[in-house]
Amino acid sequence: MTARHPLRDQFEAERRKAALRGFLYGTGIGIIGANIFISPLLGIPGGIIFGALAYGLIYGYETYMWRREHA
Repeated sequence: MTARHPLRDQFEAERRKAALRGFLYGTGIGIIGANIFISPLLGIPGGIIFGALAYGLIYGYETYMWRREHA
């Protein structure tokens, strides 16, 4: 059994934190934007969708960069 490298464990934790912060910020911006510019009824759903897109974008980018540098 191979032990995981401590740097990898630290990266995994930081990647999840960054993606969660991106989700929270994206959700807040999405709620405000969807509520003001699209429709008051789409505020919360639009915010959650925007937050999920931000989460996926950050998580995917961080994963790509890790694999590019450490593969």
